[in-house]
Amino acid sequence: MYFNRFALEALGRHTLTHFGLIDESGVLRDHYSCVFPERTLKDSRSGLTSYLEKVGAATTQKTPWNPPAGQLRMDVVNVINMGQTDVGEIILSSVAIGPAITKSKEGKPIDAEPIALLICEPETQRLFITELYANTKA
Repeated sequence: MYFNRFALEALGRHTLTHFGLIDESGVLRDHYSCVFPERTLKDSRSGLTSYLEKVGAATTQKTPWNPPAGQLRMDVVNVINMGQTDVGEIILSSVAIGPAITKSKEGKPIDAEPIALLICEPETQRLFITELYANTKA
């Protein structure tokens, strides 16, 4: 999904994250929401902040956005990867811990199940990482 807006909400120890695509007339065209558990943000902090150092800090301000309210399907994400070409990519995945421990003990590779591929302008990606860690204790 391409997105040009995002919003973060504290949800106890976790972070509810919304991504939205707003067209030029201000209409919401697409929306995706997920939850980042506190452990995920702690485990990802070093890698994502190092990545941000490599691609450079955000130079603009985030466009404010209030995501839609109501019943939404929420994926739980425990693996966050990012990359950048002419667009910023955010790859969200999940790993079930029990089977991962078993595979690890057996010396087998651990596969993450892909949940979502999100793309945006590189500046939006930089703003997202910055806000993700500005608003959490992770």
